[in-house]
Amino acid sequence: MSSPKQIEANRANSLLSTGPTSSAGKAKVAHNAVKTGLTGRTVLLPSDDVAAYQAHVERVFRHRRLH
Repeated sequence: MSSPKQIEANRANSLLSTGPTSSAGKAKVAHNAVKTGLTGRTVLLPSDDVAAYQAHVERVFRHRRLH
């Protein structure tokens, strides 16, 4: 159980922890879940090759239809 002093300190500290505020910072952290695999929203990172990914997906679906 947290003491009243700890709770007060946590509340004061949380006011300083607001996350990224700039557009660049928000864009960078938007991919955090992708790196850890916790979300399926973003399939590709900005540095990934879209054409190569699409070709891979087509091969997978073509293979599944054959088997």
